[in-house]
Amino acid sequence: MGRRTSLAIGVRTVGEAVVVSPSGTLELTTAPQLRTFLARRLADQPAAVIVMLQDLVLARAYSLSVFTNLARQVADWSGTPFVLVTGRNRSHELQRHSELISRFIPVFPDLASALASIRNPPARQLTKLRLAPEPHSASTARRFVASVCELWHCEEVSEDAVAITSELVANVVRHAHTDADLRLELRRQVLTVAVSDGSPDLPVRRPLGVREGGMGLGIVATLATSWGANPTSSGGKLVWATIRLRSPNARMAINNSWRNGL
Repeated sequence: MGRRTSLAIGVRTVGEAVVVSPSGTLELTTAPQLRTFLARRLADQPAAVIVMLQDLVLARAYSLSVFTNLARQVADWSGTPFVLVTGRNRSHELQRHSELISRFIPVFPDLASALASIRNPPARQLTKLRLAPEPHSASTARRFVASVCELWHCEEVSEDAVAITSELVANVVRHAHTDADLRLELRRQVLTVAVSDGSPDLPVRRPLGVREGGMGLGIVATLATSWGANPTSSGGKLVWATIRLRSPNARMAINNSWRNGL
């Protein structure tokens, strides 16, 4: 049997950003470990996830594709900036490969410039609400989402967003029995509804016609443009759904971003 390899992965918080420092050889056997680690940090939805590359050894020319693949997979639901830092003393190989992927994911020479980039994030609207694991939380969440959709001029998807939110929050009350964080984000004419809780159990969509107190995840799958669930670093999970807007109202709301934000 071949020798099993792994990466050492350090993590720290700088301001509201998570800085991840992997070291070792990035290759076929270690890429899944790093990808899973980063996916959990992105599901936590910090201000940014910054990956320091200077201590990585690239086994192959395509090794850095783990970052571009992950960025594409989370682009639908995560507005968290995901950036790479090569370091000033980068190797020629790392510099060459990082330049190739910089068309798809931001790459900076040092941590300071990476942190500076997240001070001016892309235009978006973002708001959050903490909910207790109590039956009335679903109705509280519905009223909150309806008012936010009105404020952001997203009335055309308000009904769908309210129905999705109701089901996601109700699932937390019925199954997770923990506090929940409801997060709404409007970005690039896509409204994201995300609910995180403290349970590691990922949601299971029941067969058609089988309900468990609510409409079931089938209603989420029917109404959402896309949806999914991701584990978080704290041992819980994030369940998200996106709804694409069709009217120019979303662009109007984003152009007025921060002024009307909650």
